[in-house]
Amino acid sequence: MVCACGSGTGNCRLRWQFWTLLSLSAALQLCLWQSPLLAAEPQQPETSRPPEVVTIYEPGRLGGHGASLHRVTITGTARNADGKPLKDADIYVASRGWITPGDFEQLRGHTRSDENGHYELKDVQLFVINNRDPHSRPDESDFIVFGTKENYGLTWHPARNYRPAARPEENEGRDRNSHVTRNAFYQNEPIVIDLQFDAPAKLRGVITDRQGHPLANAKVQLGHVDRSFTPTPNRTGSCRYLKQENPYLNQTDSFINFSVVPSTVRETYTDAQGRYEFTQLRRDTSYAANIDPGLEFAPWQFTLMTADRARTSRDTVATGYDGEFNHQFTAPRDVTVHVVQSDSGRPLSNVMVTAHHIGDVLRGGIQARTDSQGNAKLRLIPDEYRLVAEPSTDQPFLYLSQQHFVPKRDAAEKTDTPHVTMKLSPAAIVKLKAINTKTGAPIPGVRFNYETYDSGEQIPVSTQTVFVDYPFTNDTGEIQAFMEPGMRRFVVAEPYSLAQADGSRSERIKLTPGQITEVIIRLTPVESLPTHLVARDLQPRKNSLYTPEIQKKWHIQSELLRLTPLRVTTQKVSLRRESSFDTRSLLEELRALDPYQLPDIKSLLNKYHPAETEWYKQVLTAHGNFKHEARYFNSETHPPLFFNLSGQPLPNITSMTDGWNTIQHSSSTNQASINLTRKGRVYHSVESPDDLCEWTSLRHRFPYPLNGKQPEAEIRHEGRKIIFSSEKDHTVFRRVLDQETGFIFETYYRMFPKDYEQAKLYFAPVKLANGLILPGMQIHWKALAGELQILEAVVIEKTEILSPVPVDAFSIALPAGTEIVDTRQLPENISYTAGNQMSKRVLRGPVNDFATYLRRHPYFSHEMQTDPQLGRYAPKLEPALWLTTEGPTAAPDLNGNVALIHFWGTRNPSSLDQLSEMNSAYDKYADQPVVLIGFHDWAISPSQLQEFATQQELKYMLAIVHRPEEAGWFGKTIQNFRVRELPQTAVIDQQGNLTFTGTLPEALQKVDELLEEKK
Repeated sequence: MVCACGSGTGNCRLRWQFWTLLSLSAALQLCLWQSPLLAAEPQQPETSRPPEVVTIYEPGRLGGHGASLHRVTITGTARNADGKPLKDADIYVASRGWITPGDFEQLRGHTRSDENGHYELKDVQLFVINNRDPHSRPDESDFIVFGTKENYGLTWHPARNYRPAARPEENEGRDRNSHVTRNAFYQNEPIVIDLQFDAPAKLRGVITDRQGHPLANAKVQLGHVDRSFTPTPNRTGSCRYLKQENPYLNQTDSFINFSVVPSTVRETYTDAQGRYEFTQLRRDTSYAANIDPGLEFAPWQFTLMTADRARTSRDTVATGYDGEFNHQFTAPRDVTVHVVQSDSGRPLSNVMVTAHHIGDVLRGGIQARTDSQGNAKLRLIPDEYRLVAEPSTDQPFLYLSQQHFVPKRDAAEKTDTPHVTMKLSPAAIVKLKAINTKTGAPIPGVRFNYETYDSGEQIPVSTQTVFVDYPFTNDTGEIQAFMEPGMRRFVVAEPYSLAQADGSRSERIKLTPGQITEVIIRLTPVESLPTHLVARDLQPRKNSLYTPEIQKKWHIQSELLRLTPLRVTTQKVSLRRESSFDTRSLLEELRALDPYQLPDIKSLLNKYHPAETEWYKQVLTAHGNFKHEARYFNSETHPPLFFNLSGQPLPNITSMTDGWNTIQHSSSTNQASINLTRKGRVYHSVESPDDLCEWTSLRHRFPYPLNGKQPEAEIRHEGRKIIFSSEKDHTVFRRVLDQETGFIFETYYRMFPKDYEQAKLYFAPVKLANGLILPGMQIHWKALAGELQILEAVVIEKTEILSPVPVDAFSIALPAGTEIVDTRQLPENISYTAGNQMSKRVLRGPVNDFATYLRRHPYFSHEMQTDPQLGRYAPKLEPALWLTTEGPTAAPDLNGNVALIHFWGTRNPSSLDQLSEMNSAYDKYADQPVVLIGFHDWAISPSQLQEFATQQELKYMLAIVHRPEEAGWFGKTIQNFRVRELPQTAVIDQQGNLTFTGTLPEALQKVDELLEEKK
């Protein structure tokens, strides 16, 4: 039995059992007063005591709530079952809340009982959640007192509550939780918790394989165990006392945060003979249990009960008070996978072979590369597998997946090594070449997508079959790619100025295995495109504060930054929500430094933030719209969790985006996700070298009138620097540039009366070989009302211009056990909970590239195979905006009218050639019940289209389609009409039925037919 005494009886919320599920993974290490685990003597000086209250999260900053530490003293007596006091019993207290930061130290105090069994946990700090609405939910801490003693079993007192407020008057009628309220400890009430120690439950056993061989160093865990579906050290578990309920909570007597119990009590390893033993378990208790013999085995998880039970099952084992439990595991077998060419039978070396188990997540022995004889040696448990063979990136062969069953050992077998052969088929070799139609010169920097024979869905071309590498044509305008054989159409994806030009879509071409196919794409040069996309848009702004020379320098640098394939290695630190951080003094010190030199930013930050700051390594890779970020946390505080086949650690967080979709993997949770832009899903920001500097492009236009007044500012020269500053209308602004290069050293804003401050400072500019200038260090912050919101500092350690770009530059490797959250197939209106459950799967083996995996496992594809159903109701016309030369307008009334919809784009020369024909049609049908609509693609602003329409004297209704949800696609309305390329035309009759899709001349004939039928 466990007893308690004292004037205040304890309480713990009904949510105690949900603690683990509700824990948050805090982004930063808490700066807390950590009480000594061994309690101090009663006569300790007053000055050494911790504060009564320490605020660690301001209200609203921890899941919408606040958090604080409250100083209390807990006393009690340790006795055995006969009531005799126990000396030198180890007494602990743990505390947490219904929301708890993942890095919070839950073990709050430790002491030992004296000769009278008395103990005192003096001045321990309990974790209190400061709830957003204290009337509906009071500020509260959950804590548990437990103890260990040699020759006795672990014991604990049922979980209790502490509320740092005066005890309220009892009101049974209005308080639905009156029982909880009555039994909580309140401020200034003595907290007395007695512990009773009983005889221990003991457990021993032997772990072997099915051949009787002992398994040494097998991990045996009770109460707090590794998660079953992932090899990360993230833990879960449960521990419940079976003989009584928690009388203070009306719930089970569970020890949820069992991780605070000394590991010697709850975890052990087998010896050389496979033996293990526990000697201090609590009787009549159920434990979550886990036995893990090693990476090549499948761990076994079950429930162990230190009680007698008439019946047991595979998942529940009762061992009584002095029990023995032995277990046998199926041992792995050596398996040789022989990889050969399908046509010649020749062995292939350096092929990656991976075995994905059909059931369990295996962590070792499942991946190897073939040797010079084409053999990969695996260690597999007898069962069914999906074997995957991936050629190296320079081998023109295709990925292969096949099922294989590894048989159990047979004593009659002459060899103990099963063999399996995998035959890789040759890939088609494609040589893509982009040529300028007018000059015949090659065009570098062109990227391609392709379409298959049965779908219009566009897929990025890759140079090989292992990684999605998004290649651009080289200086000779060429790309070589190994591809799946079959019918393919190649489409220009980038640059956007050529994506819909004449010749940007090839004919469908048959790719033959093992043969080279040359595809020449002849493209219209940029000069033929409308002026709003080229010359005028790139002119310096006349009313800018900065001279045209500075604007041009910025633009040149922005273009270099955009077009240069870069890999930048940095050290970065982030600080958030610091109320005492003096940003004004920091700014003064930074301004006093020489901006051309690299400052000792770490020492400077330590001056303003004495608490330990954790810097982490960051590797940023970028080329155009493609960005890849890898974060490596401090290995001392965050040891690497996963490694590749070469033994190199995988990043703690890896993210990649193509500008449309973002994919990410987190090692701490071993979860990977894909987030579609504009799908209502969470979008993960991916940092890039572009975030390290300020280079403003003339491509980016701001909503500022062309004839507006030039901003007023004081401009002064100081050495090699130009300083722009102004103070007016409650705004302070300052920008510092280098006179020669235009490099921005500082951009500072401060706005009143809210006292919002934003600062960005850059130091030690370095010019790369191609002329691009990057800083050696950057620091920026935001503050509100004198309180720091966020501060980030980045020190650049290494910068590389990638030539050529490695094929794995944008890859994300996934280890076995990764939980993939794939929302591609889900409708937009699905709830978060339902979508989260429907979109999960667990990888049974490692994956080299997440993007390649998603391509091989599509959840959906656009239905582009069939034409719209003629004679049926037409798709809805739902543009982002209707407009005319006069500006935005209402949607046209199509009821009873014939509608001709011209799908076009100003970047498409063929579309431009048809504008005069559309104007003639408008004049022809001016007095007829006909509505002409020019449906423009998304890549234009309303003001640009209005200006263009005015210049071309377009008299008919115009519309701009919504931005597409995927790269390489038209907007939704154009997709609904199954438009594959521009220009295209559709005709809707007087009843709203789709009657024609095709070319403009044929569409005009169809309009005449419909009008004739109406007569």
